[in-house]
Amino acid sequence: MKKRFVVLYLLVGLITACGSKNDTQKQRFLIRGNEALDQQDYREATRFFKEAIKIDSCYTAAINNLGIVHFEQAQYTQAIQQYQRAIQCNPQYLDAYMNRSNAFYELHEYYSALEDLKYVQSQIPDSSTVYFRKGLVKAKLRQFSEALDEFNQALALDSNNVETLINRGSVKYYMGNLEQAEVDLQKAIDIDPKQSNAYNSLALIEQQRGDYEEAMQLVNTALSYESLQPYFLNNRGFIYLQMGDLAKAKKDIDQSITLDSKNAWAYRNKGWYYYKTEQYEEAVNLLEHALKLDEFVADIHSFYGQALLAVGDKVKACSEFKLAAENQEDIPSELLSNCQ
Repeated sequence: MKKRFVVLYLLVGLITACGSKNDTQKQRFLIRGNEALDQQDYREATRFFKEAIKIDSCYTAAINNLGIVHFEQAQYTQAIQQYQRAIQCNPQYLDAYMNRSNAFYELHEYYSALEDLKYVQSQIPDSSTVYFRKGLVKAKLRQFSEALDEFNQALALDSNNVETLINRGSVKYYMGNLEQAEVDLQKAIDIDPKQSNAYNSLALIEQQRGDYEEAMQLVNTALSYESLQPYFLNNRGFIYLQMGDLAKAKKDIDQSITLDSKNAWAYRNKGWYYYKTEQYEEAVNLLEHALKLDEFVADIHSFYGQALLAVGDKVKACSEFKLAAENQEDIPSELLSNCQ
């Protein structure tokens, strides 16, 4: 049931006027690189940025944008290397800190992402974008109260930001404040009726309420705007699981994994599909894989514990149930009582 939180903040660097021939050449390479990047022609963008860097080995705008080329191709480690290189050349270059925080986020290095954002905030304390990004990171860390505070600050500075409203609504959902979450998500739709993420999140709320028919209508609305969005497909697969339509659930979840092979939520749901079809060893393997990909996936310890119990590993299952209780996951009370 993954909610896609990420909104990229990519700055490609401003060009300053300069009279020297070398400066003019490197700026031309930067412009051509930016144009190629806009067209998602990563090979040409890389070539132009590298030509600019040959002229000036510390041309931070080109180095930063070379990091963006890697980022957009999901080469996050290489992107971080370029952002760090830009920061070494200019420790005050805030674009690189923001972009590096995005790459850390994608690698699930959330505390490193937070440190970069804190530095940027020390330089520009009234940035709604920084508050928004901090909210995303803290939500991933399941620090929901702090995430809510960050989103509130972001909305105080930019009250009609649709992405912030959707993410604040999602946090309220995870905190169990379904009615308040619904208000934020509906406001986002009022501002932009084609906000697919808002419909997807509303589907999660209805699924939580047990109204699977309404949840299905809402997630299908989200998919009508983005038919191959892997998180929406995965969410619909989970709703099918809840409805007992296992064949359709498997089809959606498998397609989601094909589109995004690193989505821990999809592996969690595939593992739960195997649990429901009594393929318990497969369930254990998939849920363990999901946990390795992202330990902050909702209900992962509860699901994993139940699969472990089904294969007879009560000791490890009880350890997972304990973690589930600590994380306030949804877990049947009789399972906890069996571990006393």
